[in-house]
Amino acid sequence: MIRQAFSGSSLTRRQVLAGSAGVAATAAGVPGALRAQQDQSAEAVRPAGPTAPAGTPREDARLVVGSPRGPDTLHPWLAGTVAAFDVLDGVMDGLLRYTAEGKLRPALAEGFAISEDGLTYTFKLRQGVRYHNGEPFSGDDFIAAWELSRERDFAALNTLGWQKVREVDLPDPDTLTVTTTEPYAPFLSTVATTYLCPRAALAEGIDSFVDSFAQGPVGTGPFRVAGWGTDNVSLARWDDYWGEPALLEGIRYNILPGVDALLAALAAGEIDIAGGAGAVPPWRVDEALTLSGLTLFRHDTMNWQHIDLKQMAFLRETPVRQALDFATPREQIITDVLGGRAIPAFADQSPASWAYDTTLQPRPFNPGRAASLLDEAGLLPGEDGVRSREGKRFDLDLWAVAGDERARAMVSLVADAWNAIGVSTLPRFAPAADLWGPLGYQFSDRMTGCLYTWTNANDPDDLFYWHSSQIPASPSGSGGNLPAFFYPYAFQEEIDRLTVEAASTLDFTRRRELYAEIQALLAREAPVIFLYWEEAFPAARPAVGGFWPSAWTPLLWNAGEWYLV
Repeated sequence: MIRQAFSGSSLTRRQVLAGSAGVAATAAGVPGALRAQQDQSAEAVRPAGPTAPAGTPREDARLVVGSPRGPDTLHPWLAGTVAAFDVLDGVMDGLLRYTAEGKLRPALAEGFAISEDGLTYTFKLRQGVRYHNGEPFSGDDFIAAWELSRERDFAALNTLGWQKVREVDLPDPDTLTVTTTEPYAPFLSTVATTYLCPRAALAEGIDSFVDSFAQGPVGTGPFRVAGWGTDNVSLARWDDYWGEPALLEGIRYNILPGVDALLAALAAGEIDIAGGAGAVPPWRVDEALTLSGLTLFRHDTMNWQHIDLKQMAFLRETPVRQALDFATPREQIITDVLGGRAIPAFADQSPASWAYDTTLQPRPFNPGRAASLLDEAGLLPGEDGVRSREGKRFDLDLWAVAGDERARAMVSLVADAWNAIGVSTLPRFAPAADLWGPLGYQFSDRMTGCLYTWTNANDPDDLFYWHSSQIPASPSGSGGNLPAFFYPYAFQEEIDRLTVEAASTLDFTRRRELYAEIQALLAREAPVIFLYWEEAFPAARPAVGGFWPSAWTPLLWNAGEWYLV
């Protein structure tokens, strides 16, 4: 499952500093041609710029994207899947946007300035911008978003960043000033990149706003939503776009029945691009490489696969969680299930991030060490081989999404390994809506784990996952720290301090040090079983120009520059 922040920057969930100590207020230059860089250990191409096929761009061409995953909703502030943000990034704008190189660029704001104390952000607003319904954009739309972020009846999953806003002012139509309660380093990457909607849409009431934008969001991007059916989302060029008009007349996002259908469509030339949520899965890459007339790319992602561990009974003890980590065959999962195409994980920062600590390594698979730790914790095997202490058995339910063959295979490998050390592990499966609903596994009184994916945003801010303020107050409440719903982590005070300091520190070097400390803490405590960082394998046909996939951006981030020759 992929949780999503209130921020429209999605891939998501956090991004002011992207490989350098500062962010330019002007757009970075974009290479004019693909500079393909072949990874010596891979068969796919690592893109270093947009594709630039020889030939003349066709006028009024329509491009077809294919994906086995469709959006959960098209509401820009409620969407929670990668597929939704893949589409929305061609439709909506924030004050700022990200490039494929992880740099902020102007969008509805032409530039910005930050006060010396780091509390006030002044944005120069772009003039003459109109929404797809003809309404003009203004700073009032930002104020409306701020007001809605504080509305208890609006079920935004995450309002981090917006909660830091103390005051918003519009001294003139060209200027927006935002004052925060305290320095907050991820402000630009969360608040300033949030997709903005016309204030008038919110004036009709929350229910109306939710219903109308779920199917047809009104944005200021280069494309507008022309329709959403059971098997496709249709986008049409917005001729009054504030930037250069899109080169394509439209984009059709086809929702296919599965990966087999995706590869068949690629082979038949029925789709031009498979990327974002619809990229070729790593275990089908070898097959995709045999298809003629197709370029397969490879890049890092912000997605980390893990098994959460509810803070309940034995799982509250650090040595027990460490034992489960030692007993988890992550390398076998990567090799057998993913074809070797993933990066072993030890914490929550992506290898694509400037905050990633290259000095740390995951625990090796060592069942003997796992058994010793459990012995030392007084969890000893009974006659049936199941460990127990003081009459309580170590019984654990291991959940995953029903119908996902890869998830089933991973859970099976983990369950076999944990059973082998005396932890009675029962694989269980349920639809995603049931798993993460108010009656889901995280709110039972049993020891549980669950296999799923978090998607980071570009800034390493991880308050949402670990801070005590993000422990939901109820099963339907907001916050990402669900494993601590019943009991906070034993190291909760320490990670609260570190995550707060890291988010409020503006000095780049100090932030890097703090996130290294957090990663070391997570690697030591194993609050979840970090399995691997996903790699993405998007594909495009040779006639596609302007396509530039990356870890930093949703699929349609530069769709206005796409073309077909």
